[in-house]
Amino acid sequence: MIVLTDKTLTTEMLSEISIVNVSTPKELEKYNNNDEIIAICGSRAMAVVAAKLNFPTLKLFQLTSAGFDSVPLEVYAQKGIAVANAGSVYSVPIAETVVFGILQMAKKIRNNPNNRRFKLTRGYNTITELKDKKVLIMGAGNIGTAVAERLVGFEMQIEGYDPYCPDKEPYKKILRTVEQLKENIGGYDYIISTLPDNEQTRGFIDKDLFCCMSKNAVIVNVGRKSVFNNDDFYTALKTGGIGGAVLDMFEKIPNPITNKFRRLKNVVVLPGVSAISQELNERLRVHMSENVCAAIEGREIKSVINGVR
Repeated sequence: MIVLTDKTLTTEMLSEISIVNVSTPKELEKYNNNDEIIAICGSRAMAVVAAKLNFPTLKLFQLTSAGFDSVPLEVYAQKGIAVANAGSVYSVPIAETVVFGILQMAKKIRNNPNNRRFKLTRGYNTITELKDKKVLIMGAGNIGTAVAERLVGFEMQIEGYDPYCPDKEPYKKILRTVEQLKENIGGYDYIISTLPDNEQTRGFIDKDLFCCMSKNAVIVNVGRKSVFNNDDFYTALKTGGIGGAVLDMFEKIPNPITNKFRRLKNVVVLPGVSAISQELNERLRVHMSENVCAAIEGREIKSVINGVR
């Protein structure tokens, strides 16, 4: 049995399995029709290529990401191949980045970069506290919940928007419909998007929603940038329709220096590293290795996203 992977796996768990490293999606083509391939661990791009090939004994495609946009899940389901994502592996660093971004906006770090200024000109009267501020987390899954758990420590009021996730702690309530969202979104100080990219979310946050928001609202985006209507978002920030934004996700990574959002005074642009940490590499390695073992032994695979068990 062979496992193809573009990441390091735990060899102790897979001591009797041949682990072959593949660095690019195109390398998968030379294994087409190989009846020894039992699992593949790789990127979304690799999953797209693998779906077009024939692996007679493949049981699992293990994504190295939490996101699965562009992955042909139905094709894998038709072949009886389970597709699993990274589950909650990335939740901790992304949640910590959200807290970092919110604190930057609340404490006006961007507006007061020079501590050598005379005390009375530093704009201290614009600094705010997080305590009792209302937060809406759009996307109440693993990442959204990790964010919520950390913000509870600041005594913030946490609510969510998610048509699918059940009610759960620490959310005080979860909005389910677009109508509910429009009715309530004006009451939030911070709006955090962890939403994925799919047909339902693409361009979802647009002029209609921005017009319903408070003029002081700060948006933090660690989800897909495609969720926002780009022109409407820029206009809302430029004209003061909303208070500001912390942005870690863009269409292009690394984010070009010419990106127009960088020039806005009420925007903090992060370098697209919210999902990176030394610790998560070990979590990802263990998660993938355990899932490969489960697939080989016929046990339950964690974080399956295409319904194949």
